[in-house]
Amino acid sequence: MTINGQTILAFMKKHYNEEMSKQQIADELGLSLSAVIGTMNYLVKNGLAITTREEEKVVEPGTETRKPKVKIVKYHTLTEEGLAYDPVAAEEAKAAEKAAEKERKAAEKAAKAAAKGRKAE
Repeated sequence: MTINGQTILAFMKKHYNEEMSKQQIADELGLSLSAVIGTMNYLVKNGLAITTREEEKVVEPGTETRKPKVKIVKYHTLTEEGLAYDPVAAEEAKAAEKAAEKERKAAEKAAKAAAKGRKAE
């Protein structure tokens, strides 16, 4: 998780059980909306946050010949899993798992080479 992602997660933890739009989070933290969108999409996809409600906001009123422009604003909050989530520990666990897999493959390759060497004798 990026530094911005960790900042957003810490902010959401501080405001646990509060519904917040992505724009509110971006404004509060002084981050770009795209950074917040990316992080919130990651959190929602991984069950660490949920979309609590959607609200239509009229951006431009309609006229006789044109419909009003409407923007859908989604509000989010962390789940209990999100509140307990530690991104640093998750990254360390992922790195350890990757190292173990690499070690397993190296041992497997060495075993195959040893077996092949015994066959040649």
